[in-house]
Amino acid sequence: MILFSFTLNASGQKSSVGSFWKLSCPEKWWVIGHPFVAGKAFKVTLEARAKSDSLVKNSLLDADSFGGKVDAFRHAYWMARLAQNMKWKKAVKLGIAHEKANLISFKKMKGDEEGVLPDSISSVMDLFNNQVGFSIGCNFKSASNDEIYNYVIKSLKEGKLKIVYKDVNRNDLDCDGKIVDKKVFLGKWNIPKCLVNSDFIY
Repeated sequence: MILFSFTLNASGQKSSVGSFWKLSCPEKWWVIGHPFVAGKAFKVTLEARAKSDSLVKNSLLDADSFGGKVDAFRHAYWMARLAQNMKWKKAVKLGIAHEKANLISFKKMKGDEEGVLPDSISSVMDLFNNQVGFSIGCNFKSASNDEIYNYVIKSLKEGKLKIVYKDVNRNDLDCDGKIVDKKVFLGKWNIPKCLVNSDFIY
C-alpha cells in the first residue's frame, strides 16, 4: 500500500511519506482505490502548496490563504494539475474526498495549525474553484506548469473563481455587507458568509 499524505491545507506544513494513517477516511479510501496515481497526486499537492505559499509572500494577489485569492488559486491550480496527470474522474473524486475530510474535521472540532475550522461556505468555495481548475487542466492537458499557473491567475483576475466576501480588515461579511460575528457562529457548520467573484477588490 502506498502511504502518502494529501491534505491541502493553507499552513504549508510539509507532508511526508508514511502519513497515510493521519488521513481522513474519505482520503484514505481514495488512496486505496487509486494506488497507481497516488504518487502523482502527492507530488501535485506539494507543488500546489509551494505555488500558493510563494503567492503569500508577494503582492500579486491578496496574500489571503483562508477564503481569499491565494486560497482560490491553490484549489484551482491543484485540480488543474491533477486533471493533467490522471483521468478526470479520479481528480474530481480526490477533490470531493478532500471536502468530505473538511466536514469530518469540523465535526471533530479539529482545525488546522492556525486554529481555523472549515465551514459550509468555504467548502462551497473550494468545490467551485476545483471545478474551474479541473476545466483548465482538461482543456490544456499538454500545458507546462508555468502555463497552467498563468491560466489560473488569468481566470482569477477575470473573476472566474470565488472568494469569501470580506472588508479591508479581512472580516468575513454576509451578503448584505455586515460583519459576521464569529463568536455567534462558533462551532457551527453553516455560517452566513458570502461568496463573491475573484476579481472583487476589498
